[in-house]
Amino acid sequence: MDQQQAVEQVVELPVDVLFSAYFPLPYRAVSTFIIGVWAWAITLQYLTKLHIDVESLLRFNQQRSGPPLYRSVYEVAAILTIVYTISATLFWMASNGSAYFAFLGLDILALSCFVAVPAIFFYPGIAFHRSGRYRFLRTMRRIMFGGLDRDTRFADILVADALTSYTKVIGDMWIMACMVLSHKSVASMPDRTCGGKYVVPTIIAIPYLIRLRQCLTDYLRSGARDTTHLLNAIKYTTTFPVIILSAVQRSYSESDDGSFLGALTLYNLWVLCMVVNSLYSFYWDVTKDWDLTMFKISSKNANLPHKGLRSILYFPSPYIYYAAVFVDFILRFTWSLKVSPHLYFFNHQEGGVFALEMMELLRRWIWLFLRVETEWIRTTGSGRLPVAMSEAGTGLHEAKD
Repeated sequence: MDQQQAVEQVVELPVDVLFSAYFPLPYRAVSTFIIGVWAWAITLQYLTKLHIDVESLLRFNQQRSGPPLYRSVYEVAAILTIVYTISATLFWMASNGSAYFAFLGLDILALSCFVAVPAIFFYPGIAFHRSGRYRFLRTMRRIMFGGLDRDTRFADILVADALTSYTKVIGDMWIMACMVLSHKSVASMPDRTCGGKYVVPTIIAIPYLIRLRQCLTDYLRSGARDTTHLLNAIKYTTTFPVIILSAVQRSYSESDDGSFLGALTLYNLWVLCMVVNSLYSFYWDVTKDWDLTMFKISSKNANLPHKGLRSILYFPSPYIYYAAVFVDFILRFTWSLKVSPHLYFFNHQEGGVFALEMMELLRRWIWLFLRVETEWIRTTGSGRLPVAMSEAGTGLHEAKD
């Protein structure tokens, strides 16, 4: 087959297959992680500029000395990006973006990039910020079993919440492992039925189970008196009916039409559960995680100069908060893209799945800025945190009546 014939065949391939040929599953999974590291570095730098001492909140400055934490994160992100770029470039040069040229060497190249990311974090040398890398690994090990350290509670919660935004990526990782064990090429179109129809939904549920257990741990530590933790646990519980109904719908066949729950009933239940989960989660983001008052009815809230916000604002404009609320609401309902038959792309094609993953990472990034700011206000206001910065309030915008 000469080059012209190969190109003609590639052009005739479906867009979905071409997307996987140019951007196979291992590179997609790694790219989302690297983007997350860059996003965290940017968050740290900008919050530091606002005189929010994130290192004190994470109880990290007690274990290190030297440059700011965000510089270390930038360096890690840069190394990961270099490794990724070299591997992806070699892959594209070797494959020429053709699904017909998938062979063992391409699989090894794609998987080596995927394995290189955890290998960098497990690197035993003292160079390259070992204390930070190992602390992250210890945190991951702890939260995987639902652990919640008393001293680093906030850091544990942030990491666990981040995992809930990576559920689709975690599912992709299982599919990769299953394809490798089944001797299928991971450098081509993913086999999303690999391993059965219920394994991936079960794996996707794990991050929510982690957060559920953390909430229950907080509730028990409060002597079963702080119902806020219990209500937060209920929020994560509303995710499980969505996961179960999604799995049942995918395995539904015409032979099941005579069963107790028909296809239409399953679909309507799924939509109902998605609406409940999305509205509950959105309300929690705004009211509990960000301490904004737009959903609270109180005479004190009526006197705020910026309606629906709070008295203390660190970000330079109130419109940033309104925009964050609007974007959070929209991105909480990205699942609704699957409802429209005109948006088939977002539900059944690999490019659409990746786009949804990126939307969720964007939502989590926006959420993170305001969540850390809120925790800083709560902690310094309660006097629980020894402020390490000379002027923690510098740059603070406090609304006045």
